[in-house]
Amino acid sequence: MMSRMRVLVALADPASQRALSNLLPLHDAEPVFATTMREARAVLASGPVALVVCEDCLIDGSYRDLLPVAQAARGDVPVVVTSRTDNPEEYLEAMKLGAFDFVAAPFSRTELDRIVHNALHRAVAAF
Repeated sequence: MMSRMRVLVALADPASQRALSNLLPLHDAEPVFATTMREARAVLASGPVALVVCEDCLIDGSYRDLLPVAQAARGDVPVVVTSRTDNPEEYLEAMKLGAFDFVAAPFSRTELDRIVHNALHRAVAAF
């Protein structure tokens, strides 16, 4: 029996955490929550993850700090950056640094489902 894929959810926003905790099991994925960059790094060090969803800014760092750690843990792990603002410059920077996608909160269920589906499909193909 194959175990469920782990997804690192590095979000401090409770509404965003709930949205992902409801959605990920539908994709046969298990959310592993972190509210700080330190916790996120520990999750990445503890074993493989199929996807990382990271808020643009946590209390002790940002996606800029987590992208290289996620890429070093497994170079092709998709990282989705979330933001509480819809900032085109931030979107471009995240994509330039290697993010898989960028989405502004509050999330549309359809948009979030599409992004998670595409990212996990890519992750499964890479295994």
